[in-house]
Order: sequence, then structure tokens, then C-alpha cells
Amino acid sequence: MTGGLHGARVLVPRAGAWGERVRVDLHARGAEAVVAPLISSAPPRDTAARDRAFTALADGAYAWLFVTSAASVEQLRQHAVAIPATTRIAAVGRATARAVADAGWEVDFVPAGASSATALVTQWCADRTPSTTGRALVVRSDLAQAVVSDELDVRGFGVDVCIAYRTVGVDLDPAVADGLRSGEIDVVLLTSLSVGRELRRQVGILPASTLVASIGPGTTRDATALGFTVGHTAQSQSIDALIAELDARVLSEKSS
Repeated sequence: MTGGLHGARVLVPRAGAWGERVRVDLHARGAEAVVAPLISSAPPRDTAARDRAFTALADGAYAWLFVTSAASVEQLRQHAVAIPATTRIAAVGRATARAVADAGWEVDFVPAGASSATALVTQWCADRTPSTTGRALVVRSDLAQAVVSDELDVRGFGVDVCIAYRTVGVDLDPAVADGLRSGEIDVVLLTSLSVGRELRRQVGILPASTLVASIGPGTTRDATALGFTVGHTAQSQSIDALIAELDARVLSEKSS
């Protein structure tokens, strides 16, 4: 029996390696992926500060590296940062951990349960003390909240922050925007607040027939505040889980 997404047109709001992986997954389920990036990464406003942090990281100045998104990992890859074996890596969730592994580095810590910055820093701090842990570097975007670095600082851990990139909007192809407004695209994957903001700015409110699927509870709260009606929320903050859940859900609805 084919899955519930068979024949559906699904908006994939990011391109690159991430978008291609999602496209392949959707294709295997019989869905048509409409890969149309709504956001992209641009250099930070202070490139010199970023470069200094990357150099210090490569020189072994940090005992721990915290990465809170796959895009942060991609920045490290693009700048050919050689992470020394003495530096351990903490990833915010499974998707980011996969990006770290794909880059050829070993992941030393991933929080259990739902992926979030709060879970990452809370669980990491649970059995560690500042006196036994070296300095940490948090690599993130300009829009990411300072949850990890603030909590580490409050608890007395040595921490530096590297703003590795800026998140910028990307204009949709007019045909894709028209397809969203008309309901020709059946499912929209919302993966971040930034994606939601761009979708709201460029398209407006989506037709009631469009299934808006969010990658996690936080994104759902943000999307609701923007005026979207979210039809499904993944609990694990994983794009793989979101697509699998959607496939099973829509199949169940078709069968009932």
C-alpha cells in the first residue's frame, strides 16, 4: 500500500544538501517535492569576529563546540575549519548530529527527547561543573536566541559565541507563490520562524485546504502567532520524523 503522501505536492522551504535529502525522502513516498528556498545564509556583519573564532577553534582553544543547527555545521564546512580531536561536539538534535557526522566529525553529546536549545544545555550541564569543563564555543546564526550561551554563562561555564552567518529571506518563484495561494501545493513544511515569516510576507494566509506541518512545538507557536493554522506538529524536532508522521497521518485519514 502506498503512503498517505503519494501524489501530494509538498513545499520544501530550504535548498542545498538538506533540501535534496528531503526531496529524496518525499519522492520515495510518491510525493512531489517543490523545493523552493524561503531563507538562505549570508555572511555575518562581523566577518572578522567569525574568522577569529574559527581560528581559535581550529587551534584547540575550546574543549566543547555547541552547534544548534545544520546551517551552523555547513558554515564550519564551507570555511574548512579543522576541528581538533581535543574538542568535543554537542549537537542540538538528531538532524544537526547527522550534519556533523556527514562533515566527518564525531558527535559527543545529543540531548534525549525533543530537540531544543533548552534541552541541549540543561541535559549537558546536568553532570558537569565549570571546574572540570574547559571553555566552550557556541556557533549560531544572528537570529538564534542566546539560550545555550546564556545558560552556560549563568552556571559559570566559560563560553564564547560565534555568529557564523545571517539568515536572509529568498524570494519565491512567482509560479510557486501562485501555487501556494491557489492551493495547488498540498502540504507546506514549516521548519523555522524565519521560514514562517517569509511565507507570511510573500504569500499571506494559505488556503484552508493546505496542510501546514511544523517541525516542532516552538515553530508551531511562532507560526500560530503569524496567523497560520498548523495541522500537524512533530514532537521530535526532526524533519525525517515529520515526513514519516505526515505520511502515516494522511494515510490513516484516507483510510477512515
